[in-house]
Amino acid sequence: MKLVSIIMTCHNGERYLVDSINSIINQTYENWEIIFIDNFSSDKSKKIVNSFKDKRIKYHKTDKLLNLGNVRTMALSLSKGEFISFLDVDDLWLEKKLELQIKKFLFNEKIDVVYTNYYKMTENNYSKINKKLYSGYCKKEVIQSYLNGKPLTAWLTLMIKKSSLKKLDYYFDGKLHITSDFDLIIRLSEFSYFEYLDDYLCKYRIHEDNESKNKKSEISELAYIINKFNKNNELSKILSTNYFAQKIKLKNFLYNINLLN
Repeated sequence: MKLVSIIMTCHNGERYLVDSINSIINQTYENWEIIFIDNFSSDKSKKIVNSFKDKRIKYHKTDKLLNLGNVRTMALSLSKGEFISFLDVDDLWLEKKLELQIKKFLFNEKIDVVYTNYYKMTENNYSKINKKLYSGYCKKEVIQSYLNGKPLTAWLTLMIKKSSLKKLDYYFDGKLHITSDFDLIIRLSEFSYFEYLDDYLCKYRIHEDNESKNKKSEISELAYIINKFNKNNELSKILSTNYFAQKIKLKNFLYNINLLN
């Protein structure tokens, strides 16, 4: 059985941590490891993780608070799996998530990335998120989906072949936090074959502490990414014709001169 490395990063994430780890332990596919990076937490996260007493869970703690780009790079450097998945400590997987994705990879060896449909979950209910799904070499569709504010999928649904990640010049941009995943997907889309599962296999939790709600920081990071990729001629063509990309640049400018709060 192929080993799947599951990247979990945590900063004071005790509130939902038990449920998230249990959603991994309950997977029908059992050959996995969790690379758990405790990002300088001051809550009970360490105690909760160690309470599981499962040798597949590898706990590490940083000696200072790092942004997600650096934390995720650290986690990947410690991973041993042929496939990589990501689960934030407030989200959940359904029990067949890993099994069905591995089957996709084994069926077609040219696949680099497999993603799935997912639910949006609040404290009281959850609902299906309906996306337009693409397969194959679909760089333009992948990039535009993110730039248009309607990402191809959510981070927690991805499974990526590690050999594909190793083709990148670097895993995550150390200057990025909220949008480090978006930056990685753009660079992967340059050469990767994407495939999807129609199944709804994940639950993305919406709550008041979601970091993605910090719009000012998100806009600033997106503007940084757009400027970075303007150096790539092919990507620049996609970005220059995208209204949302231009809107991000304008919003970032207005934030910097304090016309937006």
